[in-house]
Amino acid sequence: MFTNIELFNDSLKNKEDYIDKHYIKHSKMIITEDSHKINDLMLANSEILDNITAYKIATDSKNIEMQATILNNILTRLKVPGINFSEFASFWAVKDISYSVYDKTLKTDNLKIDFLKNIIPEYIKDRHLFYKKHGYSASTLQAIKDSKSHKVNGNSGNEKVSDILKNFDFTHFDNNDIDSFIDSDRVYIYPDKTDNKFFKKILNHYNIKFKWSDDHENKQTDFLFKIGKDIFIMEHKHMKESGGGQDKQMTEVISFISYNDVNVHYVSFLDGVYFNVIADSTSKSGKPFSQKISIINNLTNNFSNYFVNTYGFRRLIKEHLK
Repeated sequence: MFTNIELFNDSLKNKEDYIDKHYIKHSKMIITEDSHKINDLMLANSEILDNITAYKIATDSKNIEMQATILNNILTRLKVPGINFSEFASFWAVKDISYSVYDKTLKTDNLKIDFLKNIIPEYIKDRHLFYKKHGYSASTLQAIKDSKSHKVNGNSGNEKVSDILKNFDFTHFDNNDIDSFIDSDRVYIYPDKTDNKFFKKILNHYNIKFKWSDDHENKQTDFLFKIGKDIFIMEHKHMKESGGGQDKQMTEVISFISYNDVNVHYVSFLDGVYFNVIADSTSKSGKPFSQKISIINNLTNNFSNYFVNTYGFRRLIKEHLK
């Protein structure tokens, strides 16, 4: 059996995959495969751009009636699903307005028309003529949609951990009988989701203090799993970068393994590209290096706890199943 430091060092040597199937976003195609064919979205986007060009002509000639007609044309086409990925709608963020605000806050057509009167001249001045020189392309619709895919995470992390556990023949423990839990092997629960009440029952039965929760605004952790008589409480983080809220998450996952309870192993599972930054052996200074030192210090002071990445998590399970 390895020590927790050895397992951490082994994790550092076996870095995270840069493309993890559990976090791949399935970005649906919104443009046609055949460039000679167009769909409703592509048509609406093309017509919006034509109407913007026409709006410039109407404003230059001070044709109020033509302006009103064009604004209504654009208003109608902005209702087509997926149009929020257009160059025009994407530009709004530069002026501190999102398509969501336009669609859900500016609920009446009058408010939307009023907004369009203000934003179209800005778009013409800052982008439209410039884009026309370079050439508009329907591909931009797909590119912008793909770029927003990172916002759709869902329960990818939970699904990944569950998949790994299931590959080792773990099952989700889905009843509230503590005696049955005591006798069970290879089971897991979701303390922060559906199994919060039973998690508290486990803590009470095994006299686990779980002070980390008290010190982090009663935050619950992601997983508890059991191998034989060994109980593991695990906090999982998927991180790709540092800064802002990511630094807070990193602090949480490092502090998680600083706690010690007689009847439990605390496990911090960090996956994602940021683990590779911490694992970079050429880095001898800076925040990632300091974080690595803090991890090692906490592991040294709490030999029953573990800090792992995907490789390390699998090895941790394998070793405890022997």
